Parts: sequence; C-alpha cells; structure tokens
Amino acid sequence: MHRWHGGCCRVPRVSAAREMRARDWDRVAADYFGEIVSPLAAGIPRPFSRALAAIPDPARKTVADLGCGIGTLLEPLAARFGRVIGVDFSAAMLARARADCRARNVTFRRADLADLRPLHGTLDVATTVNSVLTPDPERLDRVFGELLAVLRPGGVLLGIFPSMEAVLYSGFLIHERARRRTSAARARAVTSLVLERAKYDFVHGTYREDARAQKFFYAFELTYRLRRAGFRRVRLGRVPYPWDAVGGYERFPGEPPMWDWLVHARRPRLQAPSGRG
Repeated sequence: MHRWHGGCCRVPRVSAAREMRARDWDRVAADYFGEIVSPLAAGIPRPFSRALAAIPDPARKTVADLGCGIGTLLEPLAARFGRVIGVDFSAAMLARARADCRARNVTFRRADLADLRPLHGTLDVATTVNSVLTPDPERLDRVFGELLAVLRPGGVLLGIFPSMEAVLYSGFLIHERARRRTSAARARAVTSLVLERAKYDFVHGTYREDARAQKFFYAFELTYRLRRAGFRRVRLGRVPYPWDAVGGYERFPGEPPMWDWLVHARRPRLQAPSGRG
C-alpha cells in the first residue's frame, strides 16, 4: 500500500475521487512524517540545499515556502533570507509550524496555492516541496499561474514535485525481479499487482486510492506547464530517495534510487524601456 506524497491520509470512502482538502491535511499534522513520504524527512536534500545556496544576496530577499506544511523548511530559510513567509491552507499545519518556528523573520499566511493574490509580485524566491498535488488540470493551471504571479521580475522558483517516471522505474524493477523468478506471463501479472497498476492513470499522471487522487508529474509535463505559465530558464534535476525511505513502494537496495523532480525556473525580467518617443 502506498503512503502518499505530501501528506495524504486515510479518509472515508466517497463516490468520486478528489484531492486532499484542508481538513484532510489537518488530520495528519500531529504525525506528519509518520503519514507521508517526504524529501524533508531526513533534512533538506542536498540538491535542494545547493540550489538555495546559489541564490545571491539572500539576506536582502523575501522567500515564501508555498505549502509549508508543519514548517520544516522555514527555519533553514530564515537563517539565509531576510524575510520568510510560510503559506498553507491547513490551519492545523500552520499552527504546528508557528509553534515550532522560533525565527523572528518568519511570518505566516493561510492561503490556497490556487489563489495567492495578496502575495502577487512580492517574492524574490518561492519554494514549494511536494505541495502541488491536485489531479484537476484546470486547478493545476491556476496553481502554476500563481507560482509565477507571486514572483517579482527575475524571481526564482525552487520546487520539488512527485515524479511519475520514478513510479514507472519502480514497475520496471519489479518486473525484472519477477521475470527472474517465474514465467513472462506470470511476471507481468505480478508486476501489475505489486505496483497497484489499476490505481494509476499513466496518461494523466495520477494515483487513486479510495476517495483520493494525487498528481505525479512527467518531466516533459513539468517543463510544458512551467513554460506555459510564463516561466523561463526552466531546469530539472533529481532529488533521490534512499530505498529505506520510499514508504509503501518495493525496495531494491543496490539499484539507483527513486526520485522526485527538482525544479529551478525564473520569472522573466521586465524589458527595459527603449527610450524612443
């Protein structure tokens, strides 16, 4: 059984699949890392830390962690940046983040990532770590638009997004293991069962369990969505997961690890006036 990226918990069965709502996140705030698979569980991943360290003059900049959850990233950000804002739509997550964060340059705002109008044009840097999980494509368009809108011209987005390619990689490893142990036909059946293939929609990049659906991203899709939203200089890297930290997935010690996508992108700078009348 898969534990959910970002923080999905067991909720009552309903007739239609939906994304996690604020009250669902409220339920997991007390045992955050016990309920989720998070790249922050063992501290800030090295690729993400290096990307933050490369931002010049951080003490003069404002950063917001969009979908900050229980605030794991806030104090490390506060140690580098002049002003830090923690944003989440879960009241319980924000309450825990406030209680745990002692830095004086951190403030908090309750908001949905699909509507960040009070923050438009105010940030030099926006971070988001496995917080963009909605399976609704129209809502995804709004969220990616808001990730751009909160940035000042030239501002930087640093994000971590669940990888659908990593799920396919896991399926490949499951199949290779099964193929060595049984017939080809049986290996295919075993792979589908172990991977829970029936719960995935590999066209739309979603995973569904009971009443809940969660988004995963292909690399080409992330690049497409970011560029369509208006981002430029889009770069993708990987945040690896050790095999002992992949939650409900099968483990393959000795093989390269699974991963999430690391995104680095910029809002374009405004063009300078030409000076011609």
